[in-house]
Amino acid sequence: MDIYRKKLSVIVLFLLPAFIIYFIFGVVPIVQSVYFSFFEWPGIFGVALKPVGFKNFINMVNYKEFWIAVKNVLIFTVLNIIIQIPIGYFLAILLSSFCKGYRFFKTVFFSSVVLPITATALLWKFIWGANENGLLNVLLTKIGLGELSAAWMLQPSTALLTVIIANAWCGLGYHMTIGFAAVTGISEDVLESAQIDGATGLRRIFLIIVPMIWESIRTSIVLVIIGSLKVFDIVFVMTEGGPNGITHVLSTLLYYEAFKYNNYGLGSAISVTIFALSIVMAIISLRLTRQKEL
Repeated sequence: MDIYRKKLSVIVLFLLPAFIIYFIFGVVPIVQSVYFSFFEWPGIFGVALKPVGFKNFINMVNYKEFWIAVKNVLIFTVLNIIIQIPIGYFLAILLSSFCKGYRFFKTVFFSSVVLPITATALLWKFIWGANENGLLNVLLTKIGLGELSAAWMLQPSTALLTVIIANAWCGLGYHMTIGFAAVTGISEDVLESAQIDGATGLRRIFLIIVPMIWESIRTSIVLVIIGSLKVFDIVFVMTEGGPNGITHVLSTLLYYEAFKYNNYGLGSAISVTIFALSIVMAIISLRLTRQKEL
């Protein structure tokens, strides 16, 4: 019993620093956001907080830009799942079949993850640039398709898509790495048996590999959903929510309301909504993907 208590005290001692850091930078801000969401406050120290009850949440629901941001987040989530998961895991399966050179390609594909988001956003901003300032437009002109050139980030029909593609590119390497670890963990005996039974090509992928790595795919889906709900930096750098607010997501709307328009109460209400939506979407996605086999 004394040995158990001694081990327990050592475990608690090692966990305590991480718990304190998480409590200060994780729990406390959440509690403060919930608290401030019930007050009207410009975010200036020394200015008294004015209790308003649920007024901030009511204003948020009646706020047109809020629903635009919600719609954008949903589009962001769906398209990121459609782009990142299939392509990332396809690359993982492809790399796992290489005997030589897979480390090089693995490093190349993963490079998008290690690059700073700001640098990545500026890179894609240069690619999507308007007229002769954009790399894509220059390329289209060079190959004789100049009539397809457009101000991609300034057009309402393409502005959000440009950000989604840039964000998806950032996450491909991450999910490729998760998938590669899962695929290489499959026993060779299983794959050889499947091949003997005639499961080759796409049948091998969908009938053998995908069901066996479903837990990893499930984890990737949850990560994409939560990441899409919290996305901020790449949207802010590329479009700043424009043009005319059509690419706002919840986090950029929060930033503008709290720190640009000094409406800290409404901004806190939006942050509480992001937190609640993250929990709800994570639970829903876990329940929808809890089956171990397709």
